[in-house]
Amino acid sequence: PGRAETRTTTRTTMLLRRGALVVLAALALAAQVAAVRDPGFRVHAPTNAEHNHEKVQVYYYMESLCPDCAKFGAGALSDAVDKLSDLMDLYVVAYGNERYNETTDKYTCQHGPEECYMNLVENCLDFYSNDDYRNYYPFFKCADEIAASVFPNVDGVSAKIMAKCGSTLPGNLTPQDLDACAKDSLGETLIAISKYNTDTLDPPHTYVPWVVVDKKPIHLTFNNISAIVCDEWSRLNDASPPAQCSQFFEASEAVEEAGV
Repeated sequence: PGRAETRTTTRTTMLLRRGALVVLAALALAAQVAAVRDPGFRVHAPTNAEHNHEKVQVYYYMESLCPDCAKFGAGALSDAVDKLSDLMDLYVVAYGNERYNETTDKYTCQHGPEECYMNLVENCLDFYSNDDYRNYYPFFKCADEIAASVFPNVDGVSAKIMAKCGSTLPGNLTPQDLDACAKDSLGETLIAISKYNTDTLDPPHTYVPWVVVDKKPIHLTFNNISAIVCDEWSRLNDASPPAQCSQFFEASEAVEEAGV
């Protein structure tokens, strides 16, 4: 790693030990390292609507090879990303039910070592994308589509994902960059941050996908994420929902009427 990255990683590790400072420190440092490592990555330009209205804050806690996460990420959440990006900010935390053993200094994952590796990869991508989901979500969606299609046979799935989804990466970022990050101290620091953010949830998560909208978990209604975002945006801004919300309200009402 370059000198700038080494200094940043050391600083982030120090801040990690201080607990509450870790999230702000990580976000601030992400912009610095992303600019150094990949000056060609895309930065989303805010629209007038984004400037004039308060956006809904959505946090999605997941694990990379969870089948329910994959279906949600490639389905309902992808629809929200495609159609409601002006209304929400999305933050994806790849850790889920991963566990850290202090004695062995090792992580274990619900769906095996392939998942632990892909959790690292997705944390690295989030980091290098400057925490902007519009930069990293195409890769996440591609990975979810593959994970859902092969489950439960996940052996070798990470190689398939890196090979097929590499073309969706932002700017000059390559699968080799993500692999190097995942296997380096930077990846270790990023997964520790995601562990902290997951372990300090209040209330704690009890399954994945776990979705929090403006600090409130939405529990098993996550597949209605678009309608929920539209409702919350309307409440926050004391305004009628935008036109693109109508299709999601209709879909949500149809599900409720069907008793699903």
